[in-house]
Amino acid sequence: MAGSAVEECDRLLEMIDTMLFISRTEAGVTQPQRQELDLAAVVGDACRLFEALAEEKGIRLRCDAPEPLPIWGDTRLIQRMLANLLDNAIKYTPSGGAVSVSARRDSLQRTVIEVSDTGPGISEADLPHIFERFYRGDPSRSQAGAGLGLCFARAVAHAHGGEITAASLQTGSVFWVTIPATSA
Repeated sequence: MAGSAVEECDRLLEMIDTMLFISRTEAGVTQPQRQELDLAAVVGDACRLFEALAEEKGIRLRCDAPEPLPIWGDTRLIQRMLANLLDNAIKYTPSGGAVSVSARRDSLQRTVIEVSDTGPGISEADLPHIFERFYRGDPSRSQAGAGLGLCFARAVAHAHGGEITAASLQTGSVFWVTIPATSA
């Protein structure tokens, strides 16, 4: 019983820390600890980290970040943002489905991370609200979570001068994180 109480306290502390980060970032108080990093390597590491979870659920996890993509960013925050996106994609994709992650430069020399899945997708009514704090669409309410992951991802993207967008496909969802590729 004590172990369960400690786990719940840890979960609540993490949720409070996430809410504080989001609020401080939105207010411009918290700035990322930027350093030059290779986004392709961060994406590759995230894919390796989530391989076992995807395999356990019977999901194919594809990763495409073949060339170095240097950016000026906070490694820890970008790792956590990617973890939120990958965790959601795997959580909502049924067994036999696929999750794909890629990183590339676009025509404007911005760095783009794309996370797509073959899950149920996001309803048209929910799509405008998914980046709001505590928002959880109807199908997601049966899954564990506080509704802060996508809001956190948006705060990280904005803190790096970028943006996050999403679309629902006929089979699944896709999220794009765009971060300026400013050099160190």
